[in-house]
Amino acid sequence: MRYELGNLDRYSIAINGSVMENSGFFKATVDEKVDGDRLLKAIKTALDYHPLFKCKMSYKKKYYLEDNIGAEIVLFNTDTDSRPKEFGKNTNNYLFQVCYFDNEISFEWCHAVSDGRGAIAFFSTILDAYFGVELPPVPTEFPLELGFESIYDKSVKPFGQVKQPPGFKAKDMKTIDNGYKCTSHILKAETSEVMRVAKKVDATPAAIIVPLFCRAIREHLPKEVKNRNVSCGVVVDMRGLMHMQTMHNFFANKVITYQDRFDDYDLPKLSTVYRGILDLFVQPENLIWACTDLKNSTDFLYNMRPLKLQKAVVKVVCKIIKRTMNNIGFTYLGKVPFSDEVKSRLKDFNFRSWPDIGDCVLAAVDLNGTLIIDVCENYYDKGVVDSFIRICREIGINIEEYQTTTFEQANVRL
Repeated sequence: MRYELGNLDRYSIAINGSVMENSGFFKATVDEKVDGDRLLKAIKTALDYHPLFKCKMSYKKKYYLEDNIGAEIVLFNTDTDSRPKEFGKNTNNYLFQVCYFDNEISFEWCHAVSDGRGAIAFFSTILDAYFGVELPPVPTEFPLELGFESIYDKSVKPFGQVKQPPGFKAKDMKTIDNGYKCTSHILKAETSEVMRVAKKVDATPAAIIVPLFCRAIREHLPKEVKNRNVSCGVVVDMRGLMHMQTMHNFFANKVITYQDRFDDYDLPKLSTVYRGILDLFVQPENLIWACTDLKNSTDFLYNMRPLKLQKAVVKVVCKIIKRTMNNIGFTYLGKVPFSDEVKSRLKDFNFRSWPDIGDCVLAAVDLNGTLIIDVCENYYDKGVVDSFIRICREIGINIEEYQTTTFEQANVRL
């Protein structure tokens, strides 16, 4: 079987090997030592429910996903630090990698297959199969419509969208050139505390966490910097908003800029600004326009021939975009979509995203009432996270840092 790829899927292939390459990472800590044979069997079972992950990449004038017929699953018994940093060519062309060590299971994937929502759904099925949770019959049809292409409409016009000013220049916040490495900070807070504060100011977790982290960064920007704005790209899952549960990538990125005057805003006013911008952005007309505009402006890159020319041009474009599109990113998967049985067996869970745009990404997820935020950054000044923790505590969110490690992203290589 061959599967057509859409604009967002092709984007992830085009940037392969560039400074914007991104492979998401999940790690589940379970309540027993992981059995490799059981895990391998569980992966094979899960593939029947998630056909895109059963594929390899193929190319014939353009890229496709194609069934990886007869290829064995490769499972690595190793910890996070020692795991292979390249997959694809060493996973029999599968576009994901699974490792286990002691009581941990890690999963990472090429974004061309799916986004975080699609990937965590696959990982959820793996964990169900591993722990013996009864699965429904394998579907005869799957939601494989292409995201942007399905809602593309040049006749739709946006409304209420105000162009955001640029954030600070990348050179003004000293960073460490770590290649695919970064510093990972795992922060935790009770979700009920976050929701209590959010409800009090009529906000959402994103409308609180994002501006407060931007405020923390401003504390560490040199005082002489002329532009002290902090821009953040907020990932918006479009499935529920557009009533289309595709297995392909289907998300938008809304950039919101924290500006000088925001320093004088109290939390209710600050969160209202962010929520207002996000609430307007997720209106159907604005999402359709965002998809249509992005597709129109990027298709020429993905269709450029020969392929060597496309890759050379994209690498140059990526260097520019990484330093100018936004300073930080925020992605939130909400409550983990795991069954009650699986959640009862989990001791911890981590969702990590290497900073592909800018120099810092916050990846958040809710497990059993605990909000877990992984902050991956490459700042020379390591005090930003401490400032964020202090600011959160000042408004009643008792957030704590549980672990700080050096993390290296693994990437697909074909």
